[in-house]
Amino acid sequence: MFHHALAAGRGITRCLALFLLVLSASAQAQEQVQEPPQARVCELPALQTNERPLADGPATEVQVGWGVIDILDIDDINQQIEGDFIVTLSWVDPRLEGLEGCRFQRSRVWVPEVTLFNSFALTARRTNLLDQVAVGPGGQLIYQQRYRGHISTYHPLQDFPFDAQTFAFRVGSVESGPDQMVLVPMPERTFLGRRLNIEGWRITGLETTAAIEPIPALNENRSLFTARLGAERVATYYVFKIMLPMLLIVVMSWAVFWVPAHRYEFQIGLGATSMLTLIAFQLSMSTYLPRLGYFTTADQLIAWATVLVFLAIFNAVATGVLVNSGREAVAARLDRLCRWIFPLLLVIGWSVAML
Repeated sequence: MFHHALAAGRGITRCLALFLLVLSASAQAQEQVQEPPQARVCELPALQTNERPLADGPATEVQVGWGVIDILDIDDINQQIEGDFIVTLSWVDPRLEGLEGCRFQRSRVWVPEVTLFNSFALTARRTNLLDQVAVGPGGQLIYQQRYRGHISTYHPLQDFPFDAQTFAFRVGSVESGPDQMVLVPMPERTFLGRRLNIEGWRITGLETTAAIEPIPALNENRSLFTARLGAERVATYYVFKIMLPMLLIVVMSWAVFWVPAHRYEFQIGLGATSMLTLIAFQLSMSTYLPRLGYFTTADQLIAWATVLVFLAIFNAVATGVLVNSGREAVAARLDRLCRWIFPLLLVIGWSVAML
């Protein structure tokens, strides 16, 4: 009995092993029969690249993002800013719906024709972004381009060197009116670089707006996107490079008030030396100051310092006239009075200029 049961168990085991072997072979055969998943085919439909999406419908909404990667220089004399920028455009093209994840060359699809309305000398760095358009869900297209170079920006300098400026960059379309294309800000693609390579300025922020505005050169309205970069000038350099030396020259001219009245020749010579020193200092500083058709705060400070030095020379001449006319006591009182008046005039004049 025992031998018969053992033989029966071995038979059942062999049958189970054979059954499992057949199942395994069947599964492998099915895997071999199954076809591999097909890769996404990025094939453009037939479309006119010069025709916007839904040409007969409402205006195409184009989102614009303005990224400031770096600011390299702010030129006050030529009224321009040099930087590294990235511009992002995003719009919906229903004709490309279903091609999510595909990328196409810019020339193969419709791309909004927008331009920078400021005068500029920018170079497109196409090697970085390959000049391609990326397709997202629902036919959402994104196009990015990086530029580097100079952009003209008018910024008034009446308060130089204690000024704060707003540099505006205006983007719009020359050909398409607001009935065909409307620009709107794209906050998620608008940014400032973490470390900006600009000396003498403190960048305070970047704001973007969009509005329909009249363009005098076209005599038409256009939808304009404007990015405004705020910056404050760091005046420390000008305080120690211009104001402090100029202050010392003015104070040097006040030494005439402590020279005895009968030494008026020495007073005149000291005043003339102060004036020549101030003129030489102004000539050496001319390259640091912008040449404008109006007075800046720095110009007013220099002009008032020059007037005070001239008045010190005039006081020395008046002292000489009084001494020669036998009124030396009056000349001495005049010098003592000027010791207080001139510092007060300097404080008042410079305070008014900087207000």
